[in-house]
Amino acid sequence: MEVVAEFETRARADVSSEQRFQSEPIESPSCSVLAALNEPRFTGAQMRAAVDAIKHVQVRTSADIAEHSRLLHEFTVARALGSSDLAAAGLHGRIMAMDRWCARYDSEGQTDVDAFFEAAGRQPLISTNEGIGFEPVAFRELIEFIRKMPY
Repeated sequence: MEVVAEFETRARADVSSEQRFQSEPIESPSCSVLAALNEPRFTGAQMRAAVDAIKHVQVRTSADIAEHSRLLHEFTVARALGSSDLAAAGLHGRIMAMDRWCARYDSEGQTDVDAFFEAAGRQPLISTNEGIGFEPVAFRELIEFIRKMPY
C-alpha cells in the first residue's frame, strides 16, 4: 500500500465516524500520523523541486500514486532530507494538500506561486473529509503573510 494513503487511512481512524462526515477540517490528536507527517518542514524551493520531480506522472491509477511515492523517496534520499520515508510521506501529503487547496480555492491560479510553495512547506497538514489538506483560511493567511514579506 502506498505510504501516504496508509497514513491517510490511519489518520481517518483517529476520528469518530461522526467527525468524518463533517465539512469542517478534522483536527487530529498530536500523537496521530499527521503529527509525524507534520514533523518535517520544507522550504519553498524544496516543495517546488518535489513537485517538479513527480509532475511528469499524471495520477490516473493507484500505480501512479505509488510511482509518486517512489519518486519522492528518491528525491528525499538524493537531497538528504532527514528520514527519507517520513520526509517523502510528508512531501507527498503536502503536495496532495496543495492540489486539493488549489482545486477548491484557487482554480484560476491567482495565488503568488513563490509564497504558495513557501507556505505549503510550513503549514500543518490536517485531516478533512476529503483527505489530507490544509486549513483553508490559515493557509491563505500564511500565503498572504509570506507574499508581503520584504525579502
